[in-house]
Amino acid sequence: MGLKIASLSGATAATAPQRLSLCMIMRDEEEHLERCLASVRGVVDEIVIVDTGSTDRSVAIAEAHGAQVLHEEWTGDFARHRNTSLDAATGDWILVLDADEELVGGEALRPLLDDPAMEGYSLREVNYIGEEAGMEAVVNAAFRLFRNRPAYRYEGALHEQIQGKVDPQGGERTRFVGVEINHYGYLDATTEAKRKKDRNMRIVLEEVRRKPDDAFTLFNAGVEFQRIDDHSTALDYFGRAFSHLGSMRQYFASLLVRNIVASLKSLERYDEALEVCADALSAYPDFTDLHYLQGQLHFARREYREAIRSFHRAIDLGDHGGDRYMAQAGMGSYYSWFALGVLHEAIGDQSEAVRCYRRAITTAPGFHAAPLVRLAQLVLVSDPVDRALGFLRGLLPATRRHDALRAVAEVLLSQGHPQEAATLLDEALGLSPATQAIRVTMAHCRLATGDVAGALAALDQVPPTSDSHPFACAKRALVGVAEGDAAVVADAIARLGAEDGVYGRAWTIAVGARTGAGTGDAGGMDPAALTAALLDMAATLLELGRLDAFNTLVPALYAHAPDAAQLDEKLGLLLYHEGFADPAADRLMRALGAGSVSPPALATLARICADKGFADEAETFWREALVSDDQNLSRYLDLVGHLAGGGRYAEADDVLRAGLAVWPHSTVLRELRGSLSMLAGART
Repeated sequence: MGLKIASLSGATAATAPQRLSLCMIMRDEEEHLERCLASVRGVVDEIVIVDTGSTDRSVAIAEAHGAQVLHEEWTGDFARHRNTSLDAATGDWILVLDADEELVGGEALRPLLDDPAMEGYSLREVNYIGEEAGMEAVVNAAFRLFRNRPAYRYEGALHEQIQGKVDPQGGERTRFVGVEINHYGYLDATTEAKRKKDRNMRIVLEEVRRKPDDAFTLFNAGVEFQRIDDHSTALDYFGRAFSHLGSMRQYFASLLVRNIVASLKSLERYDEALEVCADALSAYPDFTDLHYLQGQLHFARREYREAIRSFHRAIDLGDHGGDRYMAQAGMGSYYSWFALGVLHEAIGDQSEAVRCYRRAITTAPGFHAAPLVRLAQLVLVSDPVDRALGFLRGLLPATRRHDALRAVAEVLLSQGHPQEAATLLDEALGLSPATQAIRVTMAHCRLATGDVAGALAALDQVPPTSDSHPFACAKRALVGVAEGDAAVVADAIARLGAEDGVYGRAWTIAVGARTGAGTGDAGGMDPAALTAALLDMAATLLELGRLDAFNTLVPALYAHAPDAAQLDEKLGLLLYHEGFADPAADRLMRALGAGSVSPPALATLARICADKGFADEAETFWREALVSDDQNLSRYLDLVGHLAGGGRYAEADDVLRAGLAVWPHSTVLRELRGSLSMLAGART
């Protein structure tokens, strides 16, 4: 973006103090406004706010902070209202914020106002996304501080711009500084978030109508469609934006190509995405996000070595500070470490997966649920419960520790340790008694131990106003299905208001099957969505050991499944995971007879055959799994172990050599080959 990092202490003093005006526009922002205005106290000399029709306490809050509030009817044009605030400002400099933002360390801005060579500064904006501020964020440079001159005015009805007016050549009269603006407006819990998305969509489509060939306008339209997961439409706008792009040096160009890659990936158009990614990296070789996305694309195509290389390159580059690219936080650290952990776990390198998950947890700025859950699943399988919990406790963060305890408790529950899970949940409730999600998980613990009354009592403590109330209703429905109590299920559906939803229909079908009412009516629901809901319920019932309820649900699953063979495979893998090898084999063989099955299904059949002493059949399945997934390290290890177990060391060595051709740097394969040589020598 042609920005330079400015020293926060090297400004030249001016003869007279420079006055700074905060300029804002707002409408119904009482949720955020107090935090925003408190963050500029002692930093700005005046506050000018254009209100476009607030009906809440926003105006009163603004006036309590000494703001001059101007009233202007909303026109759907952000630039116009911004410029109204600029026209009223009397300071030498202008700082622009939105009500859902917060200035951090703003006192560092004052010395910068005295540099006569500078016309403006870009700050580091941290845009929080997801459930709460902390982990997920997009970081970028935001041009928010500039001299108050009549020639400097905004343009653009949405995502309005002014930097081109202040510094037409880019980088000659403006600089980047590391002072942060935290933006909270697109957090899931923010009440305005959905309305803002709807509003932005209306504005941007009107802008496209007025300026159909403007690259930035078309880019903004693509972003809005990307936000609602309409990636096909987003790609259309991104492609049109790219065709009108004046230069790859334009400040949004790097994000444009990054978003094209991301949407292609979401549409599973991996080949195209990799081609675009390679071209983009030739223009932006140090853009961490592109290397991360490249790794995800290679992983999706089972090109594991290339994926590992891309993720490590992202880590080597590190997270961007916002000065050069609009980048997602964590791409150069905890997200790439987590991706590496998932990859190594998928290819059978468990020790490396554990190491990567640990790095993902310890490099994250707060509670990072995904790697903690995956790590807990690994160590609870390989180690005794007490030892595994001691290891995991040492990694739990201080931030949101109660959530971390609940996450580990849920893994304990899934692996058959409800008492240990309840202990962690009691500790979590002690840390955060207002977190109702803990009570929902505690109800699951009670159900797992057969304490149905205790489960319902725990759910009764979750108030209807809580964000966890829908989950409490879902858990209540599960209790009813497990117990075959149609009244409990009906009560849960009524509390949730889900009579016409997919899960409401699934619970009704499940309890009907449980009480002998047959496989039920789909009620016009999408078969795939309904089957997914029923299968999720079946998995939970099996995990709880409620075999009676599971068995009555299976016929309903097949009655509504759009693809019986696909359901056979999913049920087979589920049954095997829960320790039911014989019925798992039956389902998987049925799936195999109906057509091809996945490599994990083939490997599962091989393990079942090996456990039953059917060596030839096991070898056949392991070889088929290897042929269909020859980039996967675990496929080589499985077949080598089988061959070596039968004393067929030469054949095992052939497989190892083939594996080393794919994974030349694998210490696991090399060490195993050395061990096989020793075994073969001892035998002779």
